[in-house]
Amino acid sequence: MLAEAKADGVNLGVISGFRTIEDQNYLYFDLKAERGESASVRAEVSAPPGYSEHHTGYAVDFVDESQPATFLEESFETTPAYKWLVANAPFYNFELSFPKDNGSVAYEPWHWRYVGNQESLELFYR
Repeated sequence: MLAEAKADGVNLGVISGFRTIEDQNYLYFDLKAERGESASVRAEVSAPPGYSEHHTGYAVDFVDESQPATFLEESFETTPAYKWLVANAPFYNFELSFPKDNGSVAYEPWHWRYVGNQESLELFYR
């Protein structure tokens, strides 16, 4: 997928994929302490350990490598990489994990999940 994006002139990259519980401990607890954030504020941008889609190995945080200011920001949705993902990710069995107004998790235009084939997708949504 990255190679096809590159062939289309898009600098699609991956900034995060599989995370261990230890990785998520750092992202949740250590960064929370470093930044002086409350648990509720931290939970808006990072799942507590054991609750991240990244633990499954199916979640990927994409970036537009030509626009670092948009890394892990809503402004990623304005990039060529995001637009390429919207048009092409379904062909690679990826979908946006947390679209706008999903009702439960903050919008993350960079966070996509691999859903596999039709059978896998149907199982996921049961």
